[in-house]
Amino acid sequence: MSAACKHGLRRDLRSALYRWANLVAPSQSSIGITSTSSSFSTRGSLLFSRLRPQPQQSQTRSFSGLPTRASTAFLVKNDECLWVPYRHNLHTTSGTDLPPPPTKRPLIRYTPPGPPPIDQKHQTLTLYTITPIPESQLEDLREELFLKLVKFDITGRIYLAKDGINLHVCTPVQHTESLRSSLQTLVLDRFGKGPDGAIWNVSCDQPGERVFRKLKVAVKKQLVADGRLDQWAIGDSEAPQYLEPEEFHKRLDQVGDKALLIDMRNHFENEVGTFKTAVKMDCTTFKENMDLLDELLEGRDKSKEVLMVCTGGIRCSVSGRYLRQKGFKDVKMLKGGITSYGRYVKAKPEIKSHFVGKNFTFDGRRGERITEDVISSCHQCNTPHDNITNCANTRCHALFIQCPTCSQKWNNTCGPECHHAVETGCGPAVTKPYDYHTQVRPGSLLITELSKAA
Repeated sequence: MSAACKHGLRRDLRSALYRWANLVAPSQSSIGITSTSSSFSTRGSLLFSRLRPQPQQSQTRSFSGLPTRASTAFLVKNDECLWVPYRHNLHTTSGTDLPPPPTKRPLIRYTPPGPPPIDQKHQTLTLYTITPIPESQLEDLREELFLKLVKFDITGRIYLAKDGINLHVCTPVQHTESLRSSLQTLVLDRFGKGPDGAIWNVSCDQPGERVFRKLKVAVKKQLVADGRLDQWAIGDSEAPQYLEPEEFHKRLDQVGDKALLIDMRNHFENEVGTFKTAVKMDCTTFKENMDLLDELLEGRDKSKEVLMVCTGGIRCSVSGRYLRQKGFKDVKMLKGGITSYGRYVKAKPEIKSHFVGKNFTFDGRRGERITEDVISSCHQCNTPHDNITNCANTRCHALFIQCPTCSQKWNNTCGPECHHAVETGCGPAVTKPYDYHTQVRPGSLLITELSKAA
């Protein structure tokens, strides 16, 4: 098991124990939970339609001494502490109703019990749609999605907001169509697809290993955090023009480097792969990206064409609508993003791809290869390489490019300090505070550490 996985398991265990002991947030009055060998149920509703297999004889406890106002129910079975999300129709052991649920309920996270079968193939799937969802229904929709979809053994992320849904999940290949059908029924048929439509996407890679460790379902303030929550409403803006991969490819053939093509991804994404003529944003968050977009287009003729690309399309859908609201008339984007373009060029080997390198992915793969070009270098020895990894020291977790030689030399860490921390369990790198911006932009730190080691 990797160091990152071990860290995640320890974190989840700590979170459960803290809640149990009432150290982080107050907990609810006792909740009686009955169980069977196949599922857990409550006296009000079924919370998990499928969990890990349980023995026939089990032990159930209730915690009557905990204060009221909880958002989590706990179950202890055979010395295991599991938690399930709060539901307003649960009943206490005394038979009285619980208080109304809090406005914002806790995150729903589910970790499958153990690794999948060796011969099990998984497909990575994404979906987003920009359509209004009543805020009063978001929390219930979140729980309904979880209960309906967890049976497909999916892992990944599902984000809901008043503006729509955005998901990136991994599912066994035999469940792909059932998953799509369920999402169609639960979301698209109920709330509509919006003017942008429903943008489905599947990975460029062939089905393979599971690329997420757990399933997370959450309600967000925005589908993509752009730092402009109170400045504009995505639902009140016009959608950009969507170009299918073939149309987008032909358009780039026509305009060459004369058109403004903007890569709306972060710097660590475009470092390993990009469109040849694209303007690359030197940023680490989408908020920074939007700020740079304002600077880039300041004073530009709003009648001129603007082309936009990103990984799967949602960042361009949001930023394209933002530009349309600001008065830009001709905003075009690649439908399905680089992932869909990658499938297009792989299906047509006779054409020359405008994209070179790898498409960075926010999952365990850390990228899918589009072309054989390598446009980046190892951050530790400058050898041409484009595999992105995380430092094995979970207190650091730096995201950087590392070649096989440096990976073996530094034991999958970013340098001497973290290598020492992983090997010995001590040193300053064991306790250093986590910082996202340092994690995704560690270049100068790597050079400093390696120069010290030399």
